[in-house]
Amino acid sequence: MTNYTFRIPCIGEILDHEFLPRGDLVTPWLKEGESALIYAAPGVGKSMFALSLALAVAGGGKYLDWEAPRPYRVLFVDGEMPMDTIKERTELLLKALPGIDQELIRQNLHVFARQYQDASVIFPNLATIEGQNELESQADGFDLVILDNLSTLANVEDENASKAFQPIVGFLMRMKQLGQACILIHHSGKRASTYRGSSMLATTFEVILGLEKLTGLKAAHGTAFQIKWDKLRAKPDERIKSWEVWLDADRWEFEAAASEEVDILLEALRSGKYLNQKELAEALKWDPSKVTRTKEKAIATGAITLKDWGLAFGRAKDARSCVTKEDF
Repeated sequence: MTNYTFRIPCIGEILDHEFLPRGDLVTPWLKEGESALIYAAPGVGKSMFALSLALAVAGGGKYLDWEAPRPYRVLFVDGEMPMDTIKERTELLLKALPGIDQELIRQNLHVFARQYQDASVIFPNLATIEGQNELESQADGFDLVILDNLSTLANVEDENASKAFQPIVGFLMRMKQLGQACILIHHSGKRASTYRGSSMLATTFEVILGLEKLTGLKAAHGTAFQIKWDKLRAKPDERIKSWEVWLDADRWEFEAAASEEVDILLEALRSGKYLNQKELAEALKWDPSKVTRTKEKAIATGAITLKDWGLAFGRAKDARSCVTKEDF
């Protein structure tokens, strides 16, 4: 039965009320009751990425430069993978995520997979009210629900029509009302620079991030991608970077993307605090050779000219000289 008993407090009541802080599921970018969209082209590694997040949250552990401060109950909903594939990937990723309590994972992470059901079972379709109600029922008691992926979990007739996504958005908003966090995995569009379908899908998410396939030596590992942040409501944090990520045998590796490192270097340079590359390297805690390589990338891409690089150090010297004179 529909409940129309609404709560509509005045702003004074809101200001006087002490709201309990919502815990972090993935520090620093996903809190309790929030939702995220993760998209990528087929074969880039979005399911490996999503399953790694599920394991880290369920075990109260760390993935890349992020962590789950404590363990949470996670429901991983899969629309296409056979259960033996999920088992193989989980065994691999458990080795790649050292330090996570595997006993907690065995208890806290549950898998609701289409391919594991009897042939007579109708798996929930997220594009219908009946399917949403069934999934809501199955997700009861879980803190995080990961939906992998939209194309296999919802029969959407026209992904370019905003009306087609209204039921999906409605379900995600309902999960927020219930205080359950949700991560939706989706495919990228033809250009791979954004997700597939109507922009209406973006309305409810606190976080939207894309995984773009890496090329070169890192791509030889198979699962290798760059993380691109399209939307983020969390506070700025040094752990939210454009990371380059690859799975090296049984170990996740990551480093800031070249473009990210150029931005970091130029921000430090333009702060006017450092007189030379040695001081820059010490401040950034980089090897001097890394400063040189990143400087060359910045010049090669037109982010800065060699002349402006030198002028920045000159201004820093002038500023420090003025401060020194004022002290006497």
